[in-house]
Amino acid sequence: MPPEQRSLFTTTQSGLVDAAFGTDPGRVPLPAATDPYESWHRSVALAGQGRYSAADIELRRYRARSPELASLHASTRASWLRQLGKHERARHFDGRAVSLVGIVGPARSRDTVEARTDALTGLAADALGSGRFGMADALLARSAEQRLGSFGGGLWRPALRAAWVAAELAMMRGDGPEALRHAESALALSTDADSLRHSIKTDLVLAAALSCAGETARARDSAVQVASAAAMHGLLPLRWAATMLCEGTGGIDTGMATSADLAVVLDRRGGSSVD
Repeated sequence: MPPEQRSLFTTTQSGLVDAAFGTDPGRVPLPAATDPYESWHRSVALAGQGRYSAADIELRRYRARSPELASLHASTRASWLRQLGKHERARHFDGRAVSLVGIVGPARSRDTVEARTDALTGLAADALGSGRFGMADALLARSAEQRLGSFGGGLWRPALRAAWVAAELAMMRGDGPEALRHAESALALSTDADSLRHSIKTDLVLAAALSCAGETARARDSAVQVASAAAMHGLLPLRWAATMLCEGTGGIDTGMATSADLAVVLDRRGGSSVD
């Protein structure tokens, strides 16, 4: 198969695709991986469940066979670090991700577009996390340029992730209407998403944008729904984040675990050891 037709997101067993980027994100136990591509999918699924120690072990199991997969390894590790608030450390891995695939010259395949946009969008998220808003804007623009190239059409994930970060950037600037605009754009994009995890994350971004726009009651109600959906599908990091938003916008419902309790579980699964 020509490289431009191959995709790191489909050339693996369906069970691991469905867990990482499909309809079964909470699957336990996960099938064993038999090659570097499957191993990456397995690590993504494990981290989505908050099983960071197991995800770290899995990510180290095989050496990546291509610059694109090696770049995605680095971007993946950076995303874990950002989830835990370690933006400066994440920037190190996103920088490595960019260096592996470059951003100059046309992309040679869909995999190159995926890897480049992941790295650039990740760097934008790192920048906004440390208050460098102008840099975040520039990096998001670079990411968009990659999506507009010959292999960028029909890729839902890069555009969706960029919309999340654009919404988060507007929130950091205190611009509620702009945050809502980007969050609603993400919601529209998520209708094409194959990934239940990405859809739930999109709902969380929208709930946060509602809070930024002063719609506190709607934000809390949405965050409760996200926490419930994340709990149902075993997505502990998203459940933890949604619960913190609930607590910040009016409190959790009776019977819900607190964010502190969920943080203890995340720590037990290896959250504090991610580096």
